[in-house]
Parts: sequence; structure tokens; C-alpha cells
Amino acid sequence: MIRTWLLLCCGLFLVWSGDAAAKRVALVIGNSNYGQSSSLANPVNDAQLIAGAAKRAGFDEVVTALDLDVQAFQRALRDFRQKANGADVAMVYYAGHGIEGQGKNWLIPVDAELKASLDLPYEAIDLDRVMESLNGAQIRMVVLDACRNNPFARSWRSGTRSLTRGLIGVEADDVLVIYAAAPGQTAADGDGINSPFAQSLAKRLPQPDLPVQLLGGTVRDDVLSATGGTQRPFVSASITGTPVYLVPRTQLAGIEQTPVSAGQQQRQSQGPQTADREALSWQGAMSANTIPAYQAYLADFPEGQFAALARENISSLGAKPTAQAAMRGSEKGNGLAKAGLPYRDMVAPGKPMAIDGVWTISTLNKRLKIEKGRAYALDGWIHAQFWQIVSNMVVHRDIKRIGTGRYVGRDLSLNVKSRFNLLPDGNIKVRLSTFPFATHFVLLKESLDQSAAMDSELALLAAEK
Repeated sequence: MIRTWLLLCCGLFLVWSGDAAAKRVALVIGNSNYGQSSSLANPVNDAQLIAGAAKRAGFDEVVTALDLDVQAFQRALRDFRQKANGADVAMVYYAGHGIEGQGKNWLIPVDAELKASLDLPYEAIDLDRVMESLNGAQIRMVVLDACRNNPFARSWRSGTRSLTRGLIGVEADDVLVIYAAAPGQTAADGDGINSPFAQSLAKRLPQPDLPVQLLGGTVRDDVLSATGGTQRPFVSASITGTPVYLVPRTQLAGIEQTPVSAGQQQRQSQGPQTADREALSWQGAMSANTIPAYQAYLADFPEGQFAALARENISSLGAKPTAQAAMRGSEKGNGLAKAGLPYRDMVAPGKPMAIDGVWTISTLNKRLKIEKGRAYALDGWIHAQFWQIVSNMVVHRDIKRIGTGRYVGRDLSLNVKSRFNLLPDGNIKVRLSTFPFATHFVLLKESLDQSAAMDSELALLAAEK
């Protein structure tokens, strides 16, 4: 009898486990038709666009809620909390009016009157309540296309602690928060049927082999490019460093892709797990920074993403080290492996260029210096979650001018071709030829080595337009 009961319990456990399989759920909200304030043309359209993208990204259940009053908003969050509990991934997307007041962020239902800031707790939705609706999920995501002007501020008594523009940044543990605009800034509703932010998110959410940890930065680059740098999305992330893929490449079928090398095809067919293993192998090789370590990496991944860089490092280690290189080898890091990149003094300079100077990387808010055909880090940063790029490490080399405002080079951290296109405002749009989708970001001008040369280059660029 006991044996029978044990078998029955095991069977019930297996059935329960199958029902409790990992799932992905999303709540997508769009508020357009406000009764007591300015209506917005696109949030309902944006919500429908994002809902479709979430389904393509593999979300098992997508709840779309449009034009919610305060009671319906509260009810939607309460119901979603039950769905999110135990989920693998849970996401809330909101498009509509969102404001800061009393030191908090508030999402605005369509029936809100908000004659004073003191009405916020009664007529608006505290962002903290949205965060709470995600409790119980392993990966929690909040996406806010809500950083538009405060339509109620004019009627509020002066002296109240409120902002008329945008939302404020928040720090939340174990949550990825993506804002359509940086704190204190506003987001465009868009000239078409969708906002620039929603268009990018809908494109990137179902993108294959894109970890959610990189989703916000990729969207930020798209929006910066689409708005000419006037709108800068903001990302607050404190989630696991282990890559989480919504759509691995192995799930794609019947989609035409760019021809790739045999090594890239092998890595594609093996899927993200092998890519992660390769990254860990490369991390170990860089941590040891020895010829045998790089040779071991090449033995496992002869056509790997970092194979060319591994061979360069083997060649460099085979040469007699300089005094500076020896000193660098004794530097103590912060527990992360230093990237196996050459330092400034190890790369021969080229010819001076108009773009020589100090630039800030839009996606990292870190500075680099372009100098005579090479670009090296001024500030350190963490690259791809695995290794550390430190000051004076060269991240681009062989940069050369190929036309008015156009330059090409090679990104050493990813071992891909890089293109630099000068923009009319004096900033630089960068395109990295990563597979399967190119990577885009903007270099923001800080200072120039030759201002006159840049002025001439911009004049030539304007004349060609």
C-alpha cells in the first residue's frame, strides 16, 4: 500500500511539474483617450504593436489593456500579479501619460483629474505598484513609454514638489526598467502611428539571440538615431548577468539570413549554449593571458568569434614584453578578467584625422579618444558582462577616412568591421558589423584635437547634402 501511494505521489508530482513549466507573461497597457487632459494619438497603437511583438518573441500569454481608468488599471495589475507569480519572464509595458510628483513616478489613468499633486495617490498608479505586480517572476521587466509632458502641472499650486517634464530614475533590485527618455526629459509621441521608442522595441523584442540584458541599450541606439539625438532612452538594470534569450537563433525557421562563414554557421547551429561556453572559454584565456591558454581556446573554437584576437595575443606574448606591458601584467583588477586588447603604445599611430578627439559612447556614457587611426578607452567599462576594458586599451584600430564624413576601422572587442559616419550636428554614428544584426550607437563630441579640420569636414558634408 505504501509503495502504491509513493508511486501515486510521484505521478502527481510529475503532472504538477509539467503544468508549472516555465512561462512568459506580459501585460501591455496603452492609454490615449484622456478625459481631463490632452489626449495622445499613439499609445493605443503602440500597445497593439508591442503586444504583437511580444507574441512573436515567445510570450505564452499577452494581456492587452487599453484606455484604463483608475479602477480598471488597479484590477489589471492585481490580475497580472497572479499570472506573473512563478513565471520565467514577466513584462509590463505602459504607453501613456506618466509624471513625477512627490518624489515618485506615477502612471496616469484616463479618468484622472489631478487638480493638485496631493490627488496623485488617489487618482494615479504608483510605479511601485507596477513593480509589485511582477513579484514572483524570475526575470522582471518594466518598459515605460510614458515620459511625456505633465499635462496637469499648470493647474497645480506653485511650490509643490513636481516636475513638468518626464519621470525620475529609480533603483529597483532584480528588475530591468527601460524608460523611453532619460530622467527629466520627455519622449516623442511620434509623427506616424507609433512612437520612435515603440517602433524600436517592437523590432528588438523578437530579435533572435539578443539577451534581455542588452535590449535596453539596443533600443536606446535606435531611438537616438531616429530622433537625431534629441531623445535618449534610459535603462536601469539590476538583473542576473547570465544571458537570458527570449528568441535563441535555434528557434528561427524559414527566415532568410545574411551569408556567413563556416565557423559562424557552426556557432549558429549550436545555439546560445555553445556561444556562452565560448565566451566563458575566452574569459578564462584572457584571465590567464598565456600562450597555452589562448591555444586551448583555439583548439576548442578554431573558427570562434575571438579566434583572430587569440592569434594576435599569442603573437604579442611571443615577443619580448615592454616594461609598461610587464607592469600592466601585475595590475590588480576588480575580480573581472581584463580584455585581451592591445594598449595605446602597442598600436602604431596613423595619420591625423578631423575626428581626432574625445568622445562619449552613447550606450555606456564612457569616454574614448580617437587619435591618429586608433581609438582607446579613457574610462574603463565592462564589456559583454565577462571582461573589463581599462584605460588606454585600444578598442578600434586601422581607422581611416574613405569619403566626406565617412570612416572605417575595426572593432577589436568584437573583431568586426566598424563604420563611422559624421552627423550634421558634429556627433558620429557608429555601425558595427555584428551578426546577425548590426550594432549601432552614437559617439557624442566632447572635445576635438583639430576644430578647424572638423569645421571643414562639416562644411564639405553640408555642401554634399
